[in-house]
Amino acid sequence: MGRIDIKKLMQNKRLFWTAVAFPFPFLLGLVAFLVGASSTTSIALVSIGAILVILPSVLISFFEYREIKDAEDKFPHFLSDLSQSASSGMTLPQAIEVASQGDYGKLTKYVKQLNIWLSWNQTFPKAWGRFTNRLKRSVLIRRINAIILEAFHSGGDIKKTLGSLSANVTLIKDMESERKSIMQQQIIIMYVIFFVFIAVIVALYKILSPILYIQQIGAFSGISVQSSGAPLTIEYFRNLFFLMTLVEAICAGMIAGYISEERLVAGVKHVLVMVSASVFLFFVFIFPSALSVEISVFPNQVSLDSDIQISGSAFIEGGPASGATVTLIEPNGNTINLYTDNVGEFRYGWEPPQEPGDYQIRITVEYEREVYHYSSLVTVLEP
Repeated sequence: MGRIDIKKLMQNKRLFWTAVAFPFPFLLGLVAFLVGASSTTSIALVSIGAILVILPSVLISFFEYREIKDAEDKFPHFLSDLSQSASSGMTLPQAIEVASQGDYGKLTKYVKQLNIWLSWNQTFPKAWGRFTNRLKRSVLIRRINAIILEAFHSGGDIKKTLGSLSANVTLIKDMESERKSIMQQQIIIMYVIFFVFIAVIVALYKILSPILYIQQIGAFSGISVQSSGAPLTIEYFRNLFFLMTLVEAICAGMIAGYISEERLVAGVKHVLVMVSASVFLFFVFIFPSALSVEISVFPNQVSLDSDIQISGSAFIEGGPASGATVTLIEPNGNTINLYTDNVGEFRYGWEPPQEPGDYQIRITVEYEREVYHYSSLVTVLEP
């Protein structure tokens, strides 16, 4: 009691290895965040990593599903050939031997294997049962094969049964094709809704960006956007919108697949298109938020007892990077910490060493985990 059936667990190796690998994207995102990556980058790594872990298993299931659908499409032709051969006086195993020389797309390998089993003197019920088991993912083929096997056992007119089943399956597939063509309009609507959703997200982000920057510098006190007492940042909304778009892409893609073929796995192709479009559009319109810094060191040549004026400005998303940390590293290794003001600017009068020579100063500007590095060479002239 309570023991794990390892054999049963390993029967679905694909699911097992997906479950084993699934935590790694989260560890990667955590490590990236701890080493200094922005939360946006970390979330993007986790999201894309999780998709890449799940993707192989989902793609395999999708290709298996497409193979079964192709086998279903060719199955009426296979039944029709069996019916014609049976009408000419052949037994069912003989009809299958003739059919194994034909081309039925993805169904062909299953028919050839069925003929091989019969050539090994396996009984028809046993070989037909194995044939059905290999195509067990298709409910339609399972039901049709059960009827054929029952007709074989009862000793009825097998050729009429095969002909009737072939006509019925053909009718079913034609109705599915007609329904699919009608549902294409619904799928187009799903895509339109999805891209409208992305457009709204991008527009909302572009509208929120300047408002939050104005609030941050305290110049627009009438607007207060807070969560649990803490002000929300551009990075927070960037992450939120990215996750919302991924969820929308996955849900809309799966729904589109279910609408078209009544199978969630059929939505994989739609999910791939929507997720790819989401990532591309986010990296084009939202994620590029590099810290823009301008620094001036003047003059770069001074006499003894003279100061050097260091000034600069920092911007991000077109707005001032207020409160950014500015670190000035002197030639002797000492550090001086400054902060940008409400308009993203900083100034400092630096006193260079009192000995003639060339000296290098380094300046680092950091804002919301984005870092900008700058260095300049200054010369202290001899008297």
